[in-house]
Amino acid sequence: MRAATEGPASANLRGCHALDMILTGRGVSGEDAHRMGLVNRLVPSGQALAEALAMAHKLSTLPQAAMRSDRMSCYEQWPLAVRDALLNEFQHGMATIKSREMIGGLQRFASGD
Repeated sequence: MRAATEGPASANLRGCHALDMILTGRGVSGEDAHRMGLVNRLVPSGQALAEALAMAHKLSTLPQAAMRSDRMSCYEQWPLAVRDALLNEFQHGMATIKSREMIGGLQRFASGD
């Protein structure tokens, strides 16, 4: 199994795992990648593409401005103190609200769709 990451993979690993992979260049099994925190789910052999496409389709139906805002807030939080991270999250959230993208979602929710 191979895992795609957004950002430095070593940020998700304990030092000993990262150093082992860097120095040896060895691959890791899906189970090892899951245990190390490189991936958050495993799928049966031969099903990775189908699962990835299903997830991509699901994500494409969600509010894109909100997802981008949440993603950026998650990336930006790591070097910040909790108070600053919360303020950053608030600022991203307000920018998302100002985009008015949520109006359609609220209307669909209110209509029961």
